[in-house]
Amino acid sequence: MTHRLIGNWTLVSYDAITPDGSRSLPYGHAVGRLSYDEHGHMAGQVMRPGRARVSLGEGNAQQVRAAYTGYIAYFGRYEVNADGDTVTHTVDGSLNPAWVGGRQVRQMRFDGDLLVLQAEVQKGTQTIKHVLTWRKLP
Repeated sequence: MTHRLIGNWTLVSYDAITPDGSRSLPYGHAVGRLSYDEHGHMAGQVMRPGRARVSLGEGNAQQVRAAYTGYIAYFGRYEVNADGDTVTHTVDGSLNPAWVGGRQVRQMRFDGDLLVLQAEVQKGTQTIKHVLTWRKLP
């Protein structure tokens, strides 16, 4: 299964699904890139388009926070489990310092030429399912 991951991927969609089945777009019509190499290294980025510009040294705390919360970026190593249904990213570096040294586990499946990664995120008392669909770049 690992060989199917290797390469560069572009984000097709990013949906959040609540327990009652309602869907939202947490990053709007997000854009992103995901890369896996044959040596077990990975890097991923997701961005909310249309974020307000913040000039270095000129943004107020609210502007900086909006820019920061509209972007996910991290890199590290990856491993696919024996069943081929999860991929674990061990985070070496991240925009969010709390992720460094941690593990991001994603349910994984292929749907034709698409890669679908899913994570469950606890938000308050609810578990939200985040589903990211990627298409391999030529």
